[in-house]
Amino acid sequence: MYKLISAFLLVIIFTSCQEHSKSAEKPKKENVVTASKDMLSKSKNVIIKDSVKDSQTISLPFDFEKYTAVCLQQSSPDCEKIYPKLDDINFKKISKLLGNKSEDIPTNIFEIDSKLNNGIKIYVLDLEGDSTFQEIITVSNNKIIARKSVGHSMPEEKTYESFIIENNMTVNVYNINFETLKKSLKEKFTILSNGEISGR
Repeated sequence: MYKLISAFLLVIIFTSCQEHSKSAEKPKKENVVTASKDMLSKSKNVIIKDSVKDSQTISLPFDFEKYTAVCLQQSSPDCEKIYPKLDDINFKKISKLLGNKSEDIPTNIFEIDSKLNNGIKIYVLDLEGDSTFQEIITVSNNKIIARKSVGHSMPEEKTYESFIIENNMTVNVYNINFETLKKSLKEKFTILSNGEISGR
């Protein structure tokens, strides 16, 4: 009789120990799942933040006069967000395509968000010296397809040239009076889907 009772007690103790260990494992598993979900959501946040931070393209329309007003005249803290400049690595890549002469190396390079979706990239070069120049270049497979002067400014002249790249990839070049800021259309170009820049 005692043997039966002690065997019965052993079975009960063994069963309760197994149930206790299973219940102890459940919270651990739940904690692991919760922790992995937290890590996944944090990594998603990091990816989202990085993609926003890494965005180097400028949305169209790109009005060079507005850029100079926001970034040079007002020195706005929003300048880098609205008009991000190319990072050092890509700056060096584009500069290498332009040539080795120091006068060919721009002060700033801006990449335009062109929406062409064919691998052709559009850049605005800002070259500063005794006078300032702006050029548009189109690039594909590490080669310059087209290059066009769109802006020019010399302090001793009465007018200067500036430009707007429109949403439809039209480039309007204006003559602007230094004193009155009155502008008149000088030239009109179109950036074609093959990267060529045609004049009208």
